[in-house]
Amino acid sequence: MNHTIEPQARNRASQLPVERLQHYDPEVHQRVQQWFASGQPLVWIPILSQQNFPNVPPQVLRFADRFQAAMRWPIQRPEDLLDLPDGITGWLLPADAEDTDVACGVWNGEIYILGIKDRRTGRPQTLLGERVDVATGQADAPEQSAV
Repeated sequence: MNHTIEPQARNRASQLPVERLQHYDPEVHQRVQQWFASGQPLVWIPILSQQNFPNVPPQVLRFADRFQAAMRWPIQRPEDLLDLPDGITGWLLPADAEDTDVACGVWNGEIYILGIKDRRTGRPQTLLGERVDVATGQADAPEQSAV
């Protein structure tokens, strides 16, 4: 799994240090920082995929996906991200938003903020599907990390 940003948090300090990775996306990083700086509540929604839940049958994941709205995990402060379940990628978005292209996960106590591409098509994904350029109506395909 490649990541666009790796905020490394070794403790619950209010300021999370950031280490830039090869596929660092400053726009995504700045957007997440602005969300936290504004004080608006965020939510994290687990991505119900075989990669996140390899031992769960696909039909169970598809069933559970219909109830995704009920799986919103409240995030008030950056350090709340450390309470996410280890090893599971989810979508990060403002609580009043309906879509996002920002994913987040915690692995071994480190927070990762990343973009996601469909492994089959290589196109960037959002919570609601493929990312679309509003001006052109075309699927957007910037350079982001594949997951």
